Parts: sequence; structure tokens; C-alpha cells
Amino acid sequence: TNNLGMMSGDIGNAFFTALCTKKIWSVAGDDFGPRKGLVVTLKRALNGLKTASASFHKFFGDFLRELGFEPSRVDQYLWIRKSDEYEGYDYLATHVDDIIIVAKDLTKCMDEIQQHFL
Repeated sequence: TNNLGMMSGDIGNAFFTALCTKKIWSVAGDDFGPRKGLVVTLKRALNGLKTASASFHKFFGDFLRELGFEPSRVDQYLWIRKSDEYEGYDYLATHVDDIIIVAKDLTKCMDEIQQHFL
């Protein structure tokens, strides 16, 4: 056996980190004070937008590639990389902003993600 551990987590500020994949315009409301009524363009994905999950999936996928992960050929939400710790692989599964990591060194994987998203 490889003695792999498993850890799950949630990326709390997920949508705010991802750029919008489509142009979205809105009219500024009361919270904008003297700018109320102006047309604004959203630059970051916001929770509740139809495109928010897709925007974050693309953003997080680009980040995972930087860490050496590649999506599996069977499931785009399962990511795999060759482990530095042993003759095997680290696995990371995603569902929107939830993750499950299966790896020999769980803290290494989680630290890499936390450094970027905290």
C-alpha cells in the first residue's frame, strides 16, 4: 500500500479570486453613493452569477497546472500529478469550490493551495 491520506476542504473566497469569463454589466445601486446609477463592468466572478462556477473552474484549473497537476482524461474534475514523495501520484478532486486531496504529504498540497487563496 502507499499509505495515502485524504483531506477535504472548501475554498472560501473562491469566486472572488476568479476573473469573469464573460462581460457582465450592471447598474450601480445605493451602496455606490454618488456613483449610483452608473453602468459598471464586473471583473471578478461573484457567487450567484450563472458563469461564476465556470470562471472559477478555469481559474483553479490554471492554478493546479502551475502546481504540476493535470486533469485526468476521464474526468475534468479529477487532477493528478506525479508525487515527489514516493513512486506514485497525488490526486485532487474538485466540485465547484470543494476539494478532496489524496496524497502522501497532505500538508504540502494544502499549504500550496492556502498560500494562493488566503
